[in-house]
Amino acid sequence: MSAHPSASFARELVASLYAYGVEDFVLCPGSRSGPLAHALAEAGGGNPPLGAPRVNLHVRIDERSAAFLALGIARGHAATAVPRPVAVITTSGTAVGNLLPAVMEAHHSGVPLLLLTADRPGEMRGVGANQTTDQVGIFDTFVRWSADSPAPAPDEPPGRAATLAARAVAIALGDPARDDMTGTPGPVHLDLEFRDPLGADGGVWHDPPRIEQTPSYGTPVVTPEDLPGPLPAVERGVVIAGDGAGEVARDVAEAHGWPLLAEPTSGARAGDACIGAYLDVLASPAGRDLADQVHQVVVIGRPTLSRPVQELVARAPSLIVAAHGARWREAPRHADKVVRTVPTSWLTRDDGRLDLGDSTWLARWRDAASEAQAAVSSWGGGAVAQAFMAVLGAADVAVLGSSGPIRAVDRVGPVWTPGAVPAVIANRGLAGIDGTVSTAVGVALATGRPTQALMGDVTFLHDVGGLLIGPLESRPRLRIVVANDGGGTIFAGLEHAAAPAAQVERVFTTPHGADLAAICAGYGIPHVAVRSADALARALSQPPVTLEVVEARLF
Repeated sequence: MSAHPSASFARELVASLYAYGVEDFVLCPGSRSGPLAHALAEAGGGNPPLGAPRVNLHVRIDERSAAFLALGIARGHAATAVPRPVAVITTSGTAVGNLLPAVMEAHHSGVPLLLLTADRPGEMRGVGANQTTDQVGIFDTFVRWSADSPAPAPDEPPGRAATLAARAVAIALGDPARDDMTGTPGPVHLDLEFRDPLGADGGVWHDPPRIEQTPSYGTPVVTPEDLPGPLPAVERGVVIAGDGAGEVARDVAEAHGWPLLAEPTSGARAGDACIGAYLDVLASPAGRDLADQVHQVVVIGRPTLSRPVQELVARAPSLIVAAHGARWREAPRHADKVVRTVPTSWLTRDDGRLDLGDSTWLARWRDAASEAQAAVSSWGGGAVAQAFMAVLGAADVAVLGSSGPIRAVDRVGPVWTPGAVPAVIANRGLAGIDGTVSTAVGVALATGRPTQALMGDVTFLHDVGGLLIGPLESRPRLRIVVANDGGGTIFAGLEHAAAPAAQVERVFTTPHGADLAAICAGYGIPHVAVRSADALARALSQPPVTLEVVEARLF
């Protein structure tokens, strides 16, 4: 038995999490979390001791950035390999509260995170002990499951940490037998009490007990007779592919001869049915006339980017929704049918597959697109988006910041060849701008591939601390392209722009006057500024070899 019960418990927890597929651990420094820090220092070092797992350890100073880094790592795994949870470890107190923004995003976008927060033991709670707050249940409904783990006792037998790990991983991955909320992936919180001593004890790593999960509750089993049948073979249908839709959205559209309106992060922006310029179409007289004639809208994934698409969904005479993200039960209330995944019956018409060349309805959308597509200025947000997307190939990974850049990509991005769609990732669960730099770093570290990120200047500054990567940590092959227009100019296209210009500038556009080159120099990050499309194309011509920033100055 270890002389330090907390240290022994921590080793069992780390080893058990690794046994259930957790390979990446993001650690923030702190004393109360010391038992986990010592265990991870051994398992994440260059020469782990006998019996210890070999994990990927990432150390960050700021808990908020660390949480988004973990989210990015998890998103990178899901996009290019096997989905697996990522753990983030903090000490007690305000450190825990800093995780909330990333936890909210993970909850809404269905990303498996394990929040391992160290806490004071029960006797130190509610008595004014330093750095002690109400951590139990702090994330409320934003986690799939939470547990308050009592401090390990000296005579405690092994197995409790392994049981916690098994259940936490199963629920984080969305095992429907372990999650009576939605059965979708998401964050899990383990609040871990640790009692002194908190230091390393030189203890032995043992093989963790294997816990067999036996479902005690779950979602109803769907029987074959419950599965939805084919979609109605109406002529004037539209498929809208939102975030996370996948290639199946293209298959549905092509099977029915319907136009496909696919957002950049849908993974479906490809093929002959895809209308790349759909935003210009919906803004044109011919497009508005087509929208008025739509009989049925099929939404796959979660569309979040444009009001014209939301209006098309809202006015749909018949609306069918599938795979609407982690919160699939929050699909539009007027939907005629909502299903968690796209059934195979939707991949054919009930009167047989339609040749795309025979669809006069699709031809009308194509004609409208060829007439309505607006020109892109020689230098501006659209030109930056075009140049950025032009360098992406099928094996590439891209991260888009919310706000202006992703909307520019939505408007001017290409339609890909089927099977050659790059992985395009964005935090669209809550569509916030926070944590984007750290998310991009995490994606690049998880995939191991050269990664490109595009974001605005406000988004970049909001998480500029994500550039802080210590000299002992792995550095990603990541290029961050910052479209710098001097503030939040996205508000110019919203109703707020009708207010007096001085008010709009101060409380919406919020000019910052920041010197991005000096900021990058302070973090030791290579920086280059460009002022034309040609210069940007040259800066993007080669894959990134380290973490670097390309600033596209638009003013």
